[in-house]
Order: sequence, then C-alpha cells, then structure tokens
Amino acid sequence: MRARVRYAKTGKLRFVSAIDLGRLWERALRKADLPIAYSEGFSPHPKVSFTDALPLGLASTGEYAELTFAAPVDLDAAIAALNAAFPEGLAVLAAAEAGDGAPRLARLLQAVCWDLFYPLGQAAALGSAVRSANAADVLVVGRERKGETVEVDLKPALHGMAAWEETVRVMVRHVEPPPRPSEVHLALNSFALHLPGPALALRVAQGQPAPDGLLEALSGEFVPLAPSMSLPRPKERATT
Repeated sequence: MRARVRYAKTGKLRFVSAIDLGRLWERALRKADLPIAYSEGFSPHPKVSFTDALPLGLASTGEYAELTFAAPVDLDAAIAALNAAFPEGLAVLAAAEAGDGAPRLARLLQAVCWDLFYPLGQAAALGSAVRSANAADVLVVGRERKGETVEVDLKPALHGMAAWEETVRVMVRHVEPPPRPSEVHLALNSFALHLPGPALALRVAQGQPAPDGLLEALSGEFVPLAPSMSLPRPKERATT
C-alpha cells in the first residue's frame, strides 16, 4: 500500500537538514509501530521518498512525501500515531492513498505558493514593489552557479504575486532550478530600495497552477493568490 502525505516543518525544525529529517521520520515510524516497507540489500531503509528539499531556515506547511507500507493500514489511525511520535514542529496535515497507476508525486507538484512575511511598517513599499514587479516584462536577479554569478529572469516562472499589509504571496511554476524566496526579495528590492528582508518565508502549499491560485496536490483545494487580509502573522522569525 502506498500513501502520500502533506506535512509541515516549522519551529526549530526549520534548521534540520534533509538527511536529519529522514532520520526523524525513520524514528517516528518505528515509534508509531507502523508496517512500513523496507528496501532490500545490506542496509535496508524505510521506503519513504521525499520531494525537493526545503532550504534550511525556511518554514513550510506544504511538504510532501510518499510512504510504502508492507500491509494495508488505516490512514487516519496511522497518521495520528505518526504525529504523536513526531517532535514538535513536524506534523502530517493530510494523507491520501496512491492507487496503482497513480501519476508520480512530482508530476502533481507543478507550482508552489510562498508567503513572505516582512517587518511591520513596510506595507506601502511592498504594495508598490509588487505592482511594479507584476507590470515588468522581466525580473532579472543574480544567481550563484558553480562559483559564478549568472543573471536569471524570474518572470517566466512567476505564476502570480500579491501583497497585503506586510505579507507578499508569490506563486511560481516549478522549473529547474526553481526561483527562491531570497531571489523574489531581490527582485522586489530593485523597485523599493533598502527594503529589509522578510522575517520569515513559508512554503504554503504545492500543486497545479490555476487561474488566480493553485490546486493543492492531495486535496485539490484551491489556494488563492490573494487570501483574506485577516490571516495571522506567524510568531516565528527567520531570515532567508
């Protein structure tokens, strides 16, 4: 049995590497006593595959993984047991069984939604910068590649961007390599000089691009480009 999960990585776990994250999952699966399948060979490991790694220091409620079980499980009970075994900051938010012939998980993750939370007092500058960025034909930033800085245009990957108060929501299509929140900030800073960096970058969800938003990969729920202005600001703070 295969299951796909959407999980959150927040709090202090933002600073845990992809390798250590895999170890946390392995410990939690053992603690939850779930019949996870193991690979063959000299050093068997749980059959858990992850999508692209989240950069250190960034938070997420839109991480995805696929688990292969050696026997059928009740997903609701399994997820409850897994969440009870996880450390604070790691939690499965949703799960769905992947039937035979289901498309690869990566094919369902064609767009990503980021929320960039800026320091208070930047609403006017952010609103102006986002309007200018949306109207621009190109958004060129510098990117380090093999020890050299190359110019990259973010515009082709940009699905949409909106600002409310001190929050910027940006949706980008998955390209290789994908635009980073720090690069989005650089692009905005070209229209609003001396704009301080975001206090926190949160990967909200991933899925299929749709008009004015995206469809979340597991549930199909619509994630709007311009959400309610009353969304609370996260308490945690980090730099990108």
